[in-house]
Amino acid sequence: MHVIFGGAFNGKRAYVEQLLEDKEAQWLDATEEFPIVSSKAEVVIVFGVENVLEDKLNKLFEHMEQWDQNFEVIVIATEIGRGIVPMEASMRKLRDDIGRFYQQLFTKAERVTRIWYGISQTIKGR
Repeated sequence: MHVIFGGAFNGKRAYVEQLLEDKEAQWLDATEEFPIVSSKAEVVIVFGVENVLEDKLNKLFEHMEQWDQNFEVIVIATEIGRGIVPMEASMRKLRDDIGRFYQQLFTKAERVTRIWYGISQTIKGR
């Protein structure tokens, strides 16, 4: 599994598209119900994980682990833990939940890349 993370609109999607080149990819929005991955897919790209509520994060992680057994899995993760702390308790809880999920995800990932304004930096892996 390869996790690509960074701030909003920092070039994560463009970086992934460049990585994929001619590979057959299936893009999956983490906030939607998870379809069966096409057998034609070589790569599964999961995006929108920062918008998933706590009760669905474990199920999402299970799906990604299963896909990782048969496909190259890329997770695009938007950093939401920096900056101004939200006043609403529900938004603070979401940040905390996503932060814990990212820790689990980054530990499992073979490779982690940070994108900062279009510049990539390998944090983990080759």
